[in-house]
Amino acid sequence: MFADAKDKLNDPVVHRIISYASFDGSPEGIAKTVQKYQLNPELYFYAWIGNGQVLGICGYEIHNDKVEIHLISVDEQARGRGVGGDIILALLRYYGKDIEAETDDEAVGFYRKRGFTTHEFIHETRGKRHTCVLKTL
Repeated sequence: MFADAKDKLNDPVVHRIISYASFDGSPEGIAKTVQKYQLNPELYFYAWIGNGQVLGICGYEIHNDKVEIHLISVDEQARGRGVGGDIILALLRYYGKDIEAETDDEAVGFYRKRGFTTHEFIHETRGKRHTCVLKTL
């Protein structure tokens, strides 16, 4: 089940899952990420929940023409079970808009596997990055 999880942002399990996808996975970096979602009403923080446990998380923003994923991550014990793909499908069903994300070499395959087109670019501080776009029908 995909559900609003802003009330779970202080949960240690959520912090651990955030750390897998954050550019800065340190306790300080996680605290900044949590605070960003707590303080900004225009940012959404949802979780994929199964058997009462948070299995994956997604932080995103809704624009007129797209959903922009800022953060997506799946708990290590839930990987390979389709949770990430289920999150993408839920975003498509809920909003019916194109989905866009920026990622690194390590995660670009996740997006490609789900039908996203990718464009490589060089970020001035993060190095090689990929813009990933999934167009709606």
